[in-house]
Amino acid sequence: MREYCGVIGVFTSNPKNLMPYLYEGLCAVQHRGQEAVGISVFNGELKTYKSKGLVSESKIFELDDVGTIGIGHTRYSTTGNTSLHNAHPVELTSKYGLKYSFAFNGNIGNYEELMQKIDKQKFDTTCDAEVLGYALGENLPKIDVNEQFKLNGEMIKGAFAGVMLMTGDNPQLIAIRDPYGFRPLCIGKTDDAYFVSSESVAFSDSYMGGELIRDVKPGEVVTIDETGIKSNQVFSSNRQALCMFEYVYFSRPDSIINNIPVYEAREKLGRLLARDYPVDGDVVIPVPDSGRSAATGYAIESGIPLKEGFQKDRYRYRRSFILDDKNERVSVAKKKLNPMSFMIKDKKVIVVDDSIVRGVNASFVKDLKNAGAKEVHVRISCPPIIEWCPYGIDFYRGELIARKYWEKKEKHEEICNSVSKEIGADSVYYNTLDNLVEALGMFKSDLCTACLTAEYPHKIEIQTKSQRKR
Repeated sequence: MREYCGVIGVFTSNPKNLMPYLYEGLCAVQHRGQEAVGISVFNGELKTYKSKGLVSESKIFELDDVGTIGIGHTRYSTTGNTSLHNAHPVELTSKYGLKYSFAFNGNIGNYEELMQKIDKQKFDTTCDAEVLGYALGENLPKIDVNEQFKLNGEMIKGAFAGVMLMTGDNPQLIAIRDPYGFRPLCIGKTDDAYFVSSESVAFSDSYMGGELIRDVKPGEVVTIDETGIKSNQVFSSNRQALCMFEYVYFSRPDSIINNIPVYEAREKLGRLLARDYPVDGDVVIPVPDSGRSAATGYAIESGIPLKEGFQKDRYRYRRSFILDDKNERVSVAKKKLNPMSFMIKDKKVIVVDDSIVRGVNASFVKDLKNAGAKEVHVRISCPPIIEWCPYGIDFYRGELIARKYWEKKEKHEEICNSVSKEIGADSVYYNTLDNLVEALGMFKSDLCTACLTAEYPHKIEIQTKSQRKR
């Protein structure tokens, strides 16, 4: 089971605020998963509620008298059983009878191996959240979660940023992040609460109304209870490997990750595209919404006016990239963008998007030309994606549009030209890896760029049996 999701955790002194905090926080990370929503709360008894669809459609937030501690999850499943039974959070009981609940964002590539190694009679789901959650809590409370992470952490091969609700005489909210820090996780607060979230936008005034304290560090366990926050740096990796795709596409532009505003990183990517791959154009148009920041940067750097060339159908609410069915992705991508012919007719159009992964969304080239564009030049803020991701993002080798050209040993310029011909554009240029690193202002070694380079942070390439069939 591969997941790319959003997690929220709340510990508050005011029980009336627990459910509103969970609701608002999950709304803020809705873009990370739209298939299902779930929460676990504790008020003397651990209870978990789940529903399919969006946070705003769910009835589970109408409950009251739920206590002062809770965790939540928005789910995006990409393989396996997509039933509510597999949705997070998952309730677990340790070998010593302690009940707890767990949810995470990421993917455990060797979860089948872990299932064989972990001392548990039976697993109730087919999702890796149960396996990972038990690996992190099987001996609670005999040993604490810090020691449990140290005990089993080196066996876990994959990406995880998780939240745990631990019951008992001293109920706790626990945040945990893998030693490489693939997936973002941060801590926030208000006067009456501490929060954990996949993204800092959840703490803004529009949602939970708090402030960002800091990121959870790679390999760190953060424990929150009535006495406040405690931190334990369980693993000190010689490097971190934050997923570059968080900056390019997945995170909201109003989030801050690793002290880097996502919007600023995307705008810089657009500026570098204009610097290195200029073209004589009349208008710059973004592919909404994730291409808008880079398009702004391209327009500023090039001096070519930025215009809206597409009207997005916002009632087709789902992000087409994270839909789990290929035919549905194609259908939604084709219908959600409508070219505004009066804006682009007889013009040389520069279209800026965040990435070309499968090439599904690249149908906009044909649509723009049918609407009267004289030329269509495509600029992509992300470098070519040529390898599958074992860390929780849903793309596989066989569907990557640039991979077949990379396998032919084509260089960057040649890949650009080949993709341009395939999608029918007058030109296509991707950013380079060097430009990506420059835009983020980070060391290359601090990023996971495996999907761009085929160089994985773990020593072995991680695949489950189901993924090997792809």
